[in-house]
Amino acid sequence: MAPLIAHAQADSFYVSNKWCAKKDTLLLFKGANNLIQVYNKSMSPNSYKLKSLDKGLRIGTPEIKNDTMSVMAMPYPEKSKNMRLAILNSKTSRVIKTVEFISDSVPKPIGQLGNIKGNEALKKTILEQTVLKVIFPKSLYDYPYHIKSFTFKIQTPKGGAIIPVNGIWITNNIIKEIGDAPVGTIIEFTNIQVTCPECVTRTLDDLKIKIK
Repeated sequence: MAPLIAHAQADSFYVSNKWCAKKDTLLLFKGANNLIQVYNKSMSPNSYKLKSLDKGLRIGTPEIKNDTMSVMAMPYPEKSKNMRLAILNSKTSRVIKTVEFISDSVPKPIGQLGNIKGNEALKKTILEQTVLKVIFPKSLYDYPYHIKSFTFKIQTPKGGAIIPVNGIWITNNIIKEIGDAPVGTIIEFTNIQVTCPECVTRTLDDLKIKIK
């Protein structure tokens, strides 16, 4: 019976990286923020502990909040191809479960107008967007960066406008400028200032979108 109990406990562990967009993917990001979270619906976090088994994975001091154990982690794939994390019985130190992470690099963040992924869009689609946001293209990295401010620029045959904005929202005066602009006009979002928890403010590359 004992092996069956141990197997059941191992299978009921849920391990994820809080800052990975796909929670069922054991992925850590190099040079970025990683928070491994461990949860077991039938065991208290005080019943187990965590240990890195390889030089390729470094972890901090675990913290417990409610029914979840969390630990900061950093991958070092150049030191070891393996990045295994063991969940141990806190009393006997016997291994209950071992999980293996993989790593990926984090691309440079960019600004994105709502859900528009390209550099051109129909005017109707542009006008439907309400916010400017930060994304990491083709990456599952999901750390909460947010935009503090940006400047909207537009130039048409009838004139131009430069509109500074604090926050993420596409304001009514921006919407009016886009609505009045002819097809083929380039709209620009410049001086995009972004930050995140425990981060310094940084400036993203300008974003340009052509109205189709």
